[in-house]
Amino acid sequence: MDNSTRSVSGPNPTAGIRGTAPLRVIVLAGGKAGADPLAQAFGMSHRCLIPLAGRPLVAHVLQIAALHPAVESLAVSVEREAFDGLFDVLSQLPGRGIVKLVEARENIVDSVQAAAQGWDGPLLITTADHALLSAGSIDAMIEALGVAGGAEVAVAMARRATVRSANPDDTLLFHEFADDAYASCNLYALAGPDALAAAQVFRGGGQFAGNAGRVMRAFGFVNLVLLRLRAVTLADAMVRVSARLGLRIAPVVLDDGSQALDVDDVNTHALAERLLEARAGLAGAASKNPVETWRALG
Repeated sequence: MDNSTRSVSGPNPTAGIRGTAPLRVIVLAGGKAGADPLAQAFGMSHRCLIPLAGRPLVAHVLQIAALHPAVESLAVSVEREAFDGLFDVLSQLPGRGIVKLVEARENIVDSVQAAAQGWDGPLLITTADHALLSAGSIDAMIEALGVAGGAEVAVAMARRATVRSANPDDTLLFHEFADDAYASCNLYALAGPDALAAAQVFRGGGQFAGNAGRVMRAFGFVNLVLLRLRAVTLADAMVRVSARLGLRIAPVVLDDGSQALDVDDVNTHALAERLLEARAGLAGAASKNPVETWRALG
């Protein structure tokens, strides 16, 4: 075990719950030191280390992932200068298994590929600012991969109405389809390393909404026109992307609109803190059974 790897030990309240194939969770936490306005506002080098509801931002994501019964491995992709701060976070992490810190690369694709090295099973990819990540969302992604003839790639989305119910910000960007408008939840599941070919779509970083060039690389020109005309549903669009990339890609529409919340400015930070406090209140009212409490938190 090198100095970028830590073994996580301690009580696992989900032990004994029947799971699926072991899962590695990749948490993208990279960002050039001093370049992130939110990190600067809190006097931190990296956004993943800013305080949120009494803990570093990334700790919220890691705790939900570490306690999930299907998760056996976590890899955090971040610049090496943030390793020391993250070691402190890992020392407080419950659960079991291995958490590995992997030096972030120049772009998202290369970072994901580096974090996936040495793992042959399914992958779940999210970001360090996904503070509201829930156990139910992880379950839904696993289910999308596990059904008969299941997806090789699953992409989490949330409908505009549910997102707005959690975050009323009217500047939010949505992907418009014939059936509804959706927001990305920055949560992706891959059946295995072979499906990493789909990650090439995201080379250069960023989300699809408002970026015609990135959409066209994924969909092709004709499909882009159909999207602009809102002539295809979300499901139909994923079928077209699947044919273009040669992979079975499925949308996973989450009922919880808070899953589309990224903590990327002072407003979303304040909102995430309020939502986490509400979630903690639900957990306090839950059964003392550790599994039920974990589910309420997630």
